[in-house]
Amino acid sequence: MSTGIWSAASGAVGQIAALDTAAQNIANATTPGFRAEEAVFRQTLVKAVNGDTATRSMRYAISRTTVPDFHAGQMVHTGRPLDAAISDDKSFFVVSTPQGERYTRAGSFRMAVDGTVSTPDGHPVLAANHRPVKTDPRAANISIDRDGNLVTDGVVGQQLGLVTFPNLGGLERDGQVLFKARPDAGAAVASDALLETQSVELSNANAVTGMTALVTTSRNFEMISKVIEAFGDIDKRAATGIMGK
Repeated sequence: MSTGIWSAASGAVGQIAALDTAAQNIANATTPGFRAEEAVFRQTLVKAVNGDTATRSMRYAISRTTVPDFHAGQMVHTGRPLDAAISDDKSFFVVSTPQGERYTRAGSFRMAVDGTVSTPDGHPVLAANHRPVKTDPRAANISIDRDGNLVTDGVVGQQLGLVTFPNLGGLERDGQVLFKARPDAGAAVASDALLETQSVELSNANAVTGMTALVTTSRNFEMISKVIEAFGDIDKRAATGIMGK
C-alpha cells in the first residue's frame, strides 16, 4: 500500500477535528461567557526506521489540541443585580467544583437557599480567600458592585475572587464555560479588574465566522477524500498488474 495514503488520511482526521471545533463554536454563539476555539494543526516528520524502506520520510498533519480565543465578548446590560461582567479580557471568576477550582468568564450568578452565590450549574463562587461567597438569603437587596463586593442591604460584604495567569495558553477548557489551569499556566495572580454591574459578557464566538469555517473545512475534507480514493485506485491497479504477471 502506498505510504501517501496515510499522510492524506492524517489530513482527513485533522479536518474532522476542525469540523467539530467549528460546530461547537456555532452551537455556543449565544452562550454567555463562552470562549471560541480554534483547532491547532502540527506537522510531524516521520523518519523511516530501516534503510530498506522506500520512503525515508513522510509528513503527517496532527490536530490534537484546540486553542481558546480569550478576546472579550460583547457586554450586555441585563438589570439583574447578581450579574457581573469582567471589564478586561485576561481575568476570571473562581468557582469551586467537585474536581477542584475552575475559572470562568460567565458572570450570571444565582443565590442558593443557604445564601451561597453560585453559577447556574450550582458551583459556588469563591471569594478572594478561596472560600464560598455567602450572605443572608433573607435580605431584601443583594447585589455586586464594580469592585466585586457583595452588597447586602447596603452593607459591603465578601469580595468575589478575580484572578489572571502569566500564560493564558496554559488554560484548558473543562465544560462549556469553565477552564482549568495546567502547570504551564503559572500560578493564579489576583486581578484588580473592575466589573460591569448588572451585565453579562456574551460569547465571543461569531456564528457567521463559524459557518464560513464549517463550509471551508467541509470542502477541504472532500478534497482530501478524493486524494485518498486516488491512492486507493493506484494501489488497486498496481496489485492487478502484479497478479497479471
